[in-house]
Amino acid sequence: MTPAALWSLTNSDGTLNLTFLRVINQVNPIMLALGAFFAVIGVAQSAGGILLDASIPRVTPWFCHDQGCPRYTVKSSNDKFEIRNYEPSVWVATNLTVMTYTRAESTMMFYKLFGYIAGNNSLHMKIAMTAPVLTEVYHGQGPDCESNFTMRFMVPFELQANPPAPLDPTVFIDRQPAITMAVRQYGGFSTDELKMENLVELTEALDNATIPYLGNMFFTAGYDGPYAFKNRHNEIWVVPM
Repeated sequence: MTPAALWSLTNSDGTLNLTFLRVINQVNPIMLALGAFFAVIGVAQSAGGILLDASIPRVTPWFCHDQGCPRYTVKSSNDKFEIRNYEPSVWVATNLTVMTYTRAESTMMFYKLFGYIAGNNSLHMKIAMTAPVLTEVYHGQGPDCESNFTMRFMVPFELQANPPAPLDPTVFIDRQPAITMAVRQYGGFSTDELKMENLVELTEALDNATIPYLGNMFFTAGYDGPYAFKNRHNEIWVVPM
């Protein structure tokens, strides 16, 4: 992806420009069904000189800040991205299909999930906040197509076997199998532009390493609340094949 493509990261009103997302899909036309996300996906054992070492131990990342986080091991790492093998996990989720995704839609989805952990569940239980706030973007294939956004909070490990049911009919429990992700990390307060810039950096690095990936979806992961001003941590994920 060339720097010239970055002109269309956001619209004039600051909303996310979904046309830009479709450019990535055109450059990397890996048009597999969304169901592939729910499979255990392997990664090539050697690519572009990257050292792959399955013996790297699992540790609790510093950026979880003592909150529950999905468990993973690092398969490989370099200065552009790392490959992570995630364990099975359980999330509470809500989704939305729109042509334009603004802060209003994002906030609405967040508060649906926050309502669940605040007690809007079958046990009226207050549930601890976890990290990250994970948003999946599955974008449409044309200039006037809608894109699907799914926001998730991970259910704390002690509740994953039998999480309380959501009372909001637009919120659901989402059980994810083990999966491999390619992840790029960056700091500071995240913006739509930073998300797209890091998505481009990640996909270009994967292209250079000849690691194929699903080109019609990606994830954003935010680990900090709005009042955390230091050591903020954000990630972009894509699914390698």
